[in-house]
Amino acid sequence: MKKTMAKEPLWTPEFTGYGISSSVFYIVQYIMVSALPIIITLSYGGTAFDAGMTMTCFQIGCILCRPFAGELIDSLNKKKMLWFSTGLFFLITAAFNFSPSMEYLFIYRFFQGMLFAIGTTTVATVAVLILPISRKGEGVGYFAMFVNIAMVIGPFFGLLILDSFGDSALFIACALIGLAGFYAANRKPLPEALALPKPKKHKKWNLARFIEYRALPWALMGLFMSFTYSGILVFVPIMMTTMGVGTLASYFFIIFALTIVVTRPFVGRIYDYYGASYLIYPGYIAFIIGMAILSLAQSEPLIFIAAPILGLGYGAIAPAFQTLSVQVVSNERAGAATATYFLFLDLGIGIGSILLSMIVSAFSFNMMYWINTLVAGLGLFLYHFVVRAKYQVKVERVKNKKS
Repeated sequence: MKKTMAKEPLWTPEFTGYGISSSVFYIVQYIMVSALPIIITLSYGGTAFDAGMTMTCFQIGCILCRPFAGELIDSLNKKKMLWFSTGLFFLITAAFNFSPSMEYLFIYRFFQGMLFAIGTTTVATVAVLILPISRKGEGVGYFAMFVNIAMVIGPFFGLLILDSFGDSALFIACALIGLAGFYAANRKPLPEALALPKPKKHKKWNLARFIEYRALPWALMGLFMSFTYSGILVFVPIMMTTMGVGTLASYFFIIFALTIVVTRPFVGRIYDYYGASYLIYPGYIAFIIGMAILSLAQSEPLIFIAAPILGLGYGAIAPAFQTLSVQVVSNERAGAATATYFLFLDLGIGIGSILLSMIVSAFSFNMMYWINTLVAGLGLFLYHFVVRAKYQVKVERVKNKKS
């Protein structure tokens, strides 16, 4: 095994470029999420509802486009899809520099959501395809690390520029970051053998063409995971603000993301050497413990204690489910499988944000995190008694065929 891994490099120019490009998509998104509400309320005189609408428009565009992204990637030249998705994402991001009214921001965010769905699916698909089979789990783990880094850089960088130089400088910076993502994804062309789609018979326009059913068990697990993750992403800053320490919320996410980055090399190797279950079980247990700690938090110390535990759990289970969703299909359906998985992640965050906000309004943050703890426990129950027992063997069969 060690000999094989030594002969199969992981950090190729293509893989590094796709990782940087993926990071760019998420850096721009996290900048927009943190800075646009401030710009809308202060520069455009909008309300809190208007600020929320920018996120709603983005999510609508993303969810509408995500199912079609996989079919486009599988049916067209992947090299051209990289140019198309990263290039147009740069252009729509640059368009924010030309916003005569608030309504334009809503339109731009809608199209940005569409291109985010296509772009992130494209770079994730080609990144998985160029990875050596023996290092798939390790590679996907490192690829996900680029997103974790964006989680730290995006809000910090965006708010720093906005506070120091204003919204015009922020939009210019986002456009330049988008241009860097375009260059990173396309500087080293994808090999033709992987870029060209395999000839296939004409398919009818049905749901199976856009949703990869073999990836659904792992996508469903991703939905449970992203539902609970939305409780962290959306409500930890609000919870800390109500405690009077809202400025410290960024440190929670720094600890959360750094834990994922530090543990990433071990996570990938465990997956490749021992299998997904050696990550998913301890990862879920850590995630449940972290949620339980949040449900008990009355002040910031417990919240910060929960951060590395949650990062350890999330960093183990998220790349495992993404890798499994792709490994269960042939290379020709890798795009559809990736799109299916990401679609369920989008749905989980969207549904979680709505339902968990209703629980917070009716009860409290602590009750919401108790319920989130139960949902995470339900996800572990579902994996053990349904998904693992029934579908893990199918993953192994496809892996053996590919190798």
